Amino acid sequence: MTRASTEEGKAPVSAVLGQRIRVARRDANMSQGQLAAALNTTQSAISLYEAGQRSVGIDMLLNVARILNRPLHYFLGESGEMLYVRESAIASLIDELEQHPEDLPELMAYWEYLRWKRLGSNAPSSI
Repeated sequence: MTRASTEEGKAPVSAVLGQRIRVARRDANMSQGQLAAALNTTQSAISLYEAGQRSVGIDMLLNVARILNRPLHYFLGESGEMLYVRESAIASLIDELEQHPEDLPELMAYWEYLRWKRLGSNAPSSI
């Protein structure tokens, strides 16, 4: 099997994805064999994913994200890549929260209130 070549000095997507799978697996204190068992695949397949030598299908990636308790965008986004539009309201909010993380609990409580209000009193809430 041939390795994907780099384009414009960047690592191939499969290599970046494999590296992120490896980091998430290690953070979860799982061996390749344990992850393979949870995914109903082989340790060899996990090794190939992590080495960037085997493509990961979307169904497999969704299962990896679920088992390793990581959002899908953790595996898909490039390093430093924003997953929102720059110069947008959400970007401003994120910048503000990064400067004042102590505001997050109050913001989350307000968000829950807005969801409750929008969905009606039948919606489950943590308020």
